[in-house]
Amino acid sequence: MKNFSLMDHCAVKHARHRQPSLGERNRNPLNIRYSPANRWKGLSARTPNVDGFCCFDNVVFGYRAAIVLLLNYYNKHNCRTPEQIIRRWAPPTENDTELYIACVCGRADVLRTQVLDTDSPDFDRFVAAMARQESGAMINDAQIRAIREQFDLF
Repeated sequence: MKNFSLMDHCAVKHARHRQPSLGERNRNPLNIRYSPANRWKGLSARTPNVDGFCCFDNVVFGYRAAIVLLLNYYNKHNCRTPEQIIRRWAPPTENDTELYIACVCGRADVLRTQVLDTDSPDFDRFVAAMARQESGAMINDAQIRAIREQFDLF
């Protein structure tokens, strides 16, 4: 039997998604949970809540909301490292958090205990890696940076 590496395990997990994931269908690549208190820009007026998750009119608004949340984790909740951010975003009660941290950090090429600079390419790669982990979305750091620039998210 082949001995799979961690990255192989992460890749196999996403290879099984032949149909669009919930995050892709909802244009919510980081699977933000719906709350009527959050009036996200671009949230679908017709169907804002699908199976407990936000549904956006365009995927760009899904990325915008996710980046806003991640910046809030950093600035308001003092979650500065990938490990701190992911433990809050994907708690062990709902996820295999250790695997999530390992997959995202491996894809983003950051250390789990590394203090992220939110204005750096590391942060953009981290967001892209989280989108891949959450919904299988294939976006790169330059595309994340372009969305941040479009909405002035710094």
